[in-house]
Amino acid sequence: MFQSGIPYHETGTFKSHRTFLPDDEYGVALDNLVKGCTDILLLNPSGTHIFTGRRCVQPQPDWWFMGGRIFPGETPIQSCQRLLRRELGLDIASERFVAVCAQAFAFGMREQEPKHHGTTDAQFCYKVQLLNEDEVKKVVLDENEYSESEWKLPSEIIEGNYHPALKYAVGNMLAGNVLEKMERKVEEDDASDEEIALLAREFLKKRKDVDEVLKTSKDYKLVSKELNYETTVNSRY
Repeated sequence: MFQSGIPYHETGTFKSHRTFLPDDEYGVALDNLVKGCTDILLLNPSGTHIFTGRRCVQPQPDWWFMGGRIFPGETPIQSCQRLLRRELGLDIASERFVAVCAQAFAFGMREQEPKHHGTTDAQFCYKVQLLNEDEVKKVVLDENEYSESEWKLPSEIIEGNYHPALKYAVGNMLAGNVLEKMERKVEEDDASDEEIALLAREFLKKRKDVDEVLKTSKDYKLVSKELNYETTVNSRY
C-alpha cells in the first residue's frame, strides 16, 4: 500500500461492548455483515521468505496468511498484534508493522452453520519482518486450524497455485519494497536523478505486475482433501 499506514479515526469516545455470540447468532451476523480482518505477511530475519500456513478449516482451506478478524475498538495494528500473539506466540512492537494493501473477500463456505452461506471480509494486510532466530523459534501454529506451515519465497507464491489474494498481497509487498528503497535514495545527499529514475521505473513495473495477478485468478484451484472440497476464484477490481 503506497501510503504511510492505515489511519484509525475515533470520533467521540468509543467503548467496546463486544460479547461472545453463540454459533447460531454468529452465523446470522455473518449473513448480514462484512467482517473486518487484519492479515500479516510474516518475513524471516533476512526478508527473503514468507511464513504461510495451510488451513484445514473453512474458509480458505489452503495456504493462507496469518491473521483474523478485528475486534471493536482495536486499531488495525492492535488487531495484528493480538492475532500474532494468539496464533504464533509473538509479541511485536507496533512500529514494526508496515501496511501492504487492502482487499475484499467473499467465500462460498464458512466453518459456522449453515456452512454453505459463506462469509465476506474486508482485509487490511501488513508485513512484519522477524528480527532474529529467537523470534523464528517462537512461531507455533494452532493445529486445529492449520495442517502444516512453510517458509516460502515470494516468487514461489507469485508463480505457483496460490490464492490470488495471497499473490496480490505479495506483489504489493514487492512493489512497496522498491518504493521504500526509492524513498531512502531520495533522502541521500549524493543520490543522482538517474538512480532515482531507475527505481521509479522498477516500482511502476512491479505495480503493473500486481494488476496482472487478477487476470490470472481463474488459473487457481483450491483443493482440500481433508474437507473433500474444491473450488475456483473470480478476482476483479
